[in-house]
Amino acid sequence: MSERKLKKSRTGGLPSFGAPSELDNISNFHQDPSSSASSTRVIGPTTPPALTTICARVFVTNFLELRKNEALWHRVSQSLAALPDILIPKVFAMLQNTYPTYLSHEVIVTYFFRGPSVTLLKDLPGVKKRTILDIARFNPGVRQLELTGFDDIPDSAFAQLFRNLTHLQSLVLRGCTKVTGESMQAVAQNSKSLRILNVSFTSVTPASLAPIVRACPHLEVLKVAGIQNWTDTTLLKLLADLPDEFQLPDLRTLKLRQTSISEASLTSILKLCPALRRLDISFTLLRHPPQILDFPMPSLEKLCVTSTSILPNDLIDVIRLLPGLRALAIGAMGANRGSRASIGNTSAMTMTDAALVTLTSVLEQFQHIEDISLVGNTKLGLASKDSSAISIFIKKVGRKCKRLNLAGIHAVRSSDLAGLSDTEADIVSPLETLILNNTSIDDEASLYIATCPTLSTLAIAGTKMSNEGIFTIIDSCQKLVNLDLTSCRSIRVVDRRRFFEVWNETRGRTH
Repeated sequence: MSERKLKKSRTGGLPSFGAPSELDNISNFHQDPSSSASSTRVIGPTTPPALTTICARVFVTNFLELRKNEALWHRVSQSLAALPDILIPKVFAMLQNTYPTYLSHEVIVTYFFRGPSVTLLKDLPGVKKRTILDIARFNPGVRQLELTGFDDIPDSAFAQLFRNLTHLQSLVLRGCTKVTGESMQAVAQNSKSLRILNVSFTSVTPASLAPIVRACPHLEVLKVAGIQNWTDTTLLKLLADLPDEFQLPDLRTLKLRQTSISEASLTSILKLCPALRRLDISFTLLRHPPQILDFPMPSLEKLCVTSTSILPNDLIDVIRLLPGLRALAIGAMGANRGSRASIGNTSAMTMTDAALVTLTSVLEQFQHIEDISLVGNTKLGLASKDSSAISIFIKKVGRKCKRLNLAGIHAVRSSDLAGLSDTEADIVSPLETLILNNTSIDDEASLYIATCPTLSTLAIAGTKMSNEGIFTIIDSCQKLVNLDLTSCRSIRVVDRRRFFEVWNETRGRTH
């Protein structure tokens, strides 16, 4: 049965490699989130779940009834207290998704503050300032800590917590906007084994991060997205605080997205990271990428430069040097850091058909490419009536990917997708996610999309596709579980969020 997705994901792990981000989808800047019309369905697993998973599901399903019966809960709580630490985060995550309002401060700290990881989100009503401070009291040995969205808790409170945590290996503080120097100093002094740090959308400055960089030379992941005070000038302060010849030899992932840096400082930063594999510098002031690659980076697997002012020829010169590339995000090239005005101005876009043809010839030779985003490159396809550059790209490169995002490229037509069903290819397309929002496709596209048997997510918001076309896709794509039908005018509004049910009813099937 299809159902509207009502809750944000509360799972605590890092996203899978190359997983799409909402920020990659430039079309989201022009769409009211409340108008979203996604339809989902659940497909049973191909293998039986683990016994621990089955037991956890039964417990979560009956959680409310168990809590209401005091005598029964007394016995159940003893069993819960005896549960192995390694299983606690799993059960807690399932309860957060199912009964978040019933998880009070007392319940959280009593039963779920143990095990190797703790994940708390701001939208969990029972979490207060004292809840966060109690982490050190109940679980001082926690190794993985994620605190997301706590914009009302002062930096001093976080600093107090971190002074009592000495085993941290992974720390995520995304959206804790008051986090800054005092808490970073506490982390640097007490968490020498830190390997993963995410301070995106906080108030951490480059200078306040310097103590951690010096104290934790084995950092593997560093994310500082969405902090506007990260500029070329402030980055110089970070570099000045580091010893000569200093490097982060284990750093694999660096995210500087939505900051105000340019190649002037990025060159120096990248020289500290000889083993870098994933780099996100989207929505920055970057203009001249060849200047940042004066040194080899053949191990780079993911490059995100969406909404920067890099010229296509310069970009292609860089990509040629990255034969191991797996994920490439080059949306809205030429746009001014994602601004509405520049995205709506086609003349500002720099990715042209000629550039796409050249890029196709380069990426065609890459053996590992699996994720490409061209979202918002509105100039593509305007130079010719048949969109030949786009169709060639899809045939030679796009069909080989697992994830492909062409949203907002208005010139994309149904015939351009013919390459997905290329009869000359040795294997069928492995596409799992295909995003075609706000393109010019219609029901003809269903003939080609239906040849992708592993497709699980399809976004066709704002297109001309109708019921029959989408029925054809669902008939063939048995793994399809997510459909975005927002603003599809050929589909009734009341059907958009329950389209899998409509398909079942129309085809005379039961789900």
